[in-house]
Amino acid sequence: MNTPIDTFEFFLSANQQADGACSAPAMASGAAYPPSGNTGGKLWTVTDPDTGEVTLQFPSHKDLPFPPNIHLAAEGSHPYAAITDFLNCTFRFSSSAPMEPLFAALFAVLGKKFAPAIDRQRGLHGYQRSFKLGDSSAIFAIGGQAGTAYLSLPGAACALISDWHQVVAYLRDTLHANVTRWDGAVDDYLGTHSVNDAVALFQTGQFTSGGNTPSCNQNGNWIQPDGSGRTFYVGKRKNGKMLRVYEKGMQLGGLWHPWVRWEVELHNKDRIIPWEVVLEPGRYFVGCYPSALHWAQFEMSKIRTLQKQSTISYEHLTAYAAVAYGPLLNVMLKVEGSADAVLKKLHRHGTPRRLQHPFIDKPSDFIDKPVTGSAP
Repeated sequence: MNTPIDTFEFFLSANQQADGACSAPAMASGAAYPPSGNTGGKLWTVTDPDTGEVTLQFPSHKDLPFPPNIHLAAEGSHPYAAITDFLNCTFRFSSSAPMEPLFAALFAVLGKKFAPAIDRQRGLHGYQRSFKLGDSSAIFAIGGQAGTAYLSLPGAACALISDWHQVVAYLRDTLHANVTRWDGAVDDYLGTHSVNDAVALFQTGQFTSGGNTPSCNQNGNWIQPDGSGRTFYVGKRKNGKMLRVYEKGMQLGGLWHPWVRWEVELHNKDRIIPWEVVLEPGRYFVGCYPSALHWAQFEMSKIRTLQKQSTISYEHLTAYAAVAYGPLLNVMLKVEGSADAVLKKLHRHGTPRRLQHPFIDKPSDFIDKPVTGSAP
């Protein structure tokens, strides 16, 4: 795997201008020099004294077509302490080029759930044409936008990826794609690190960067919490970095469920997002706010996350059905004479929308059933 510095030096080499090297400005006190870029200019790391965030910075130059810094991973953090929950990228592709070979290659690396490409008959984000990729939530768009193509993998699509190394090798090394958005998420199923803790971290300056306090915002009932879920935001999407902390279990319908999700959202505004974010998401998740997120050290599993989500949705739907239709079932049992007769009358094929997911072939395999046994 390339280190961020290796990746950046390759980028410098590929985009080197005819007028040669550019000179580096004075380095911030205490910053450590990494190896020089092969344009002749110096690259260096800078550590934010407030948050502990480390970025790789490089000389300003009017001819260099890239942002001024790149996030670096946090040292010592577990590489899989987070999961990738959203990924957007763009790459050069002519709208006049045949798309079949590209789709075939994408399906080969993304997986069979992403096939076929279905024309949505409309554009997206300034692109003239867009396609839904198979049963996934992934979207591909083309046409306009300076001769580029766009690939979006929302959370449900990211959960379908079985081999991120293969995906990165194709998107980064073959298509030379650039990451435009990445979301890294950590799920705290027990609620040990709550939304209230996020607020406390904000109030004690753990998200303050370079002496500047970011904005914050809230959704949900914070005055009288009612078990329907709350969200706390740090930063703004338009500035390129935002943190969401929300009561995921309650969002899914589990009244007062403790599951809390911490989610960092990065955009390529004034920054390069290295492809390593999807290979070591935990280290980059922590690296965005080291002072506030250093606790995220345990290996994450998208399978376990999906099981938790399916279980909460199942319990919510069955509880709702009991309240809404329990008395009716009681009457039907008396009228029909047996549970089998009632089931035959009510049974319909299919799966409730909240329990559907392209990754799941048998929803029952992803629902944790309560352990039953004889009373003590």
